[in-house]
Amino acid sequence: MPHIRGTIHGVAAMVTLVVGSMLTNTIREEYELFAQVAAATTHLLVEVAELPVSREIAEVVVPVGVLMGIWVFAYELQRLSRAD
Repeated sequence: MPHIRGTIHGVAAMVTLVVGSMLTNTIREEYELFAQVAAATTHLLVEVAELPVSREIAEVVVPVGVLMGIWVFAYELQRLSRAD
């Protein structure tokens, strides 16, 4: 059974990355605050922390993090409701 859980989490991570990337572009066009947060995150990751990542990857960090948080919350909620 552990391989099934690993597969599910792997697929979820891949979907989160793709959807987060698409959402970044869409949301950035609609909300100025999000564009500022994405720019600040990119600046912190690339220039301040000097991480060897491209700017395109750094811009996706915030929406992917939010989507991952939602995924973990939904997974834990489902797991807890199944335990009752």
